[in-house]
Amino acid sequence: MSKTAQMVILLAILVLIWGMSWPIMAEGLKYCPPIWFVVIRLTIAVGVVFLAFGVTKQLVLPNKRDWPLILSIGLLQIGLFTMLITVGLEYVEPGRSAIIAYLSPFFITPIAVIFFGEELSRGKIAGLVLGAAGIALLFSPWELDWHNKNILLGNGLLVLSAIAWSAVMIHTRYATWHRASHELLPWQFLVGLIPNIIAALILSPHPEIQWTAHMFLFSVLYNALLSSLVAYWLLVTITRYLPVISSSLGLLAVPVIGLLASAWLLGESLTVSILTSLGLIIAGLACVSVAK
Repeated sequence: MSKTAQMVILLAILVLIWGMSWPIMAEGLKYCPPIWFVVIRLTIAVGVVFLAFGVTKQLVLPNKRDWPLILSIGLLQIGLFTMLITVGLEYVEPGRSAIIAYLSPFFITPIAVIFFGEELSRGKIAGLVLGAAGIALLFSPWELDWHNKNILLGNGLLVLSAIAWSAVMIHTRYATWHRASHELLPWQFLVGLIPNIIAALILSPHPEIQWTAHMFLFSVLYNALLSSLVAYWLLVTITRYLPVISSSLGLLAVPVIGLLASAWLLGESLTVSILTSLGLIIAGLACVSVAK
């Protein structure tokens, strides 16, 4: 099996994990303030990854050449992105949240083409156009209540998360790696956790958390172990080997899974416009896959 085929399989696994995470996370937030949900999720991830690396004697101290990638992935992708999407879920339903958070191809593509010389083939152009049409139809800005401050806040936070995500994907793809990507994972999660702890203590010093709720425990463990540890390792691995436009377009499948999972688990309605837009996104992904 070729390296590209392996990366495509890993991308499919990543899409499934993250697509399912949206309704699961939304359910967990019923029992915990969002900022503390992030802290608990990342604390578990940090504990598990340091323990695993320590037991297997793979834990290494980073040197100064490793810190740009540690800070970029840790602060922006693991820390800031996770916080923004979690708080955004307080104001925006899971299906729509997943759509906005994965707008990264539309930020990444012009940067990758203009500054890094990535090829924009006909297949990628077709995929981008179809995906954009699908996302626009799903997002339906004409249906938003632009006078509702909470809706504007939630959507604004999710757009910021997409921008942070895009910046890190570009950096991950074009930066010089001096170690295997998994060796930096413990330090990236630790860097992502620290500012979230500070924010939680300042913004919500006395949280009410229903520790005994089974759904809360399942949600936080799913998001700590699968949606954080496994997923971020997959993402860094994929982004290092696949063109950044291809990998970002592939992640457009996450809102598809997120919407379908939200309809299945939470009863979100699947209207004709939603099904049409999902068809457009899938057609766009097919164009990219055939071109590749």
